Amino acid sequence: MRSAIFASAAAEMDEDDETSGMSDAYQKGSDAAALARKAKAMRTSKDAVNTTAKATGTNCPSTAKSVEDRARKAVSKKTKEKAAESKVRMQSRRTWLKAHGAQAKAAQAAGETAAKAGGTKTLAAMASGALAPVAGVIAGIIAFVLAMMVVSQLISALFGFWENEAAKQSMAGLPPYITQEMVVTALECQEKYGHPAGCTIAQIICESGQGDHLSGLATRDNNLFGIKWASSYGLAEEVSGHSSWQTGEEYGGQHVTITAEFTSFKSHKDCIVFRSRVFLQNSRYSENALIKEAMATHSSDKMAEGLKDAGYATSSSYVESLKSIMTTYNLYRFDGMTVEQFESMTANGDVIVQAAYSQLGVPYVWGGSTPGVGLDCSGLTQYCYAQAGISIPHYTEDQKSALTTVLLSEAQPGDILYRYGHVAIYIGGDQYIHEPQTGDVCKISSGINYFTCALRANR
Repeated sequence: MRSAIFASAAAEMDEDDETSGMSDAYQKGSDAAALARKAKAMRTSKDAVNTTAKATGTNCPSTAKSVEDRARKAVSKKTKEKAAESKVRMQSRRTWLKAHGAQAKAAQAAGETAAKAGGTKTLAAMASGALAPVAGVIAGIIAFVLAMMVVSQLISALFGFWENEAAKQSMAGLPPYITQEMVVTALECQEKYGHPAGCTIAQIICESGQGDHLSGLATRDNNLFGIKWASSYGLAEEVSGHSSWQTGEEYGGQHVTITAEFTSFKSHKDCIVFRSRVFLQNSRYSENALIKEAMATHSSDKMAEGLKDAGYATSSSYVESLKSIMTTYNLYRFDGMTVEQFESMTANGDVIVQAAYSQLGVPYVWGGSTPGVGLDCSGLTQYCYAQAGISIPHYTEDQKSALTTVLLSEAQPGDILYRYGHVAIYIGGDQYIHEPQTGDVCKISSGINYFTCALRANR
């Protein structure tokens, strides 16, 4: 039992790397102990034989030696067998240990592979998880940009509508505060009372214009001409009352500021009508020779001279100021014009001008006639006139031959400005829209004196 316990303990210790070989050592020790016991037994047996021989008087050394030899051979054989058996056991044990180690390494490798695979999945999951919020942010940005584009388009549309409505109220080529209603009313008074419309509009600009807006008197009290108050005006249907304002006057070459009472009107239209119906019916105006001549010849210049001569203004430069305004804004074009002619001309002129505006930014292409894609200078004018229902040839010199030539000073918005080799659409004031040259785009430019004349179609 004790041998079995020791053998088992040796086998257990042999499994550990630090105590490996203990089983082998134990086996060898056991074999040595067995040999010692056998040797002792043989000696005991030999002694017994010798004793027996002596007792019997027989001396038989060969027999004893033979027995001893056989015993030694038996022990040697047994030892070899046990050694072989031990070697087999050790080889089996080492084979098991190698197999166990290989299995352990395989398990470890499998674990590492699984860990790597798990890590890859984890990284993929992490990447996916990280990309999810990034994708959300990008989607949010795109949605925001699209929303801003929609809002921008809406705002542009609204502002475009308001600007278009404002353009309908104002007149192309005139200060922004001169409305179409003012021009039409001046033409109506010209037809009915004979007062040249060009001078009427010039007086509004001279008396009430302040930069790009009307004066306080014109804005609050609708008084466009600086007409002072008289008690006789109180019964006029156009009048709403009167108020005090400071004004500049010139007396004997000296400029002074005074406070005076000015007439208040119900509207700008009422003020223009009152000027012709009541104010200029005063005998000092109606009987003035220059004013009579102006009415007979539809001359705004003569009307300006007659007003100064009749004492309308105290400024020594009043006539020159009015004539300068009429030249700057080409107000002479309204002299003798009927309301019907104006409305027809304005309708076509507006269509032509708006068509020119629609092509701003379109590239210059020599010989081009495709709106929105590519135009040359005469292709632009041909397209704009076509929008008003007017057919003209494509090329510059052909357009000059087909249209009526007028002075630059008489040009009206929608007319074609011409010089040899180049044409443009006149939009009023000192500006025009044209396709300049290769490498450029359709744009607004200033300085109509660059051209030699204007071209006009029968509208």
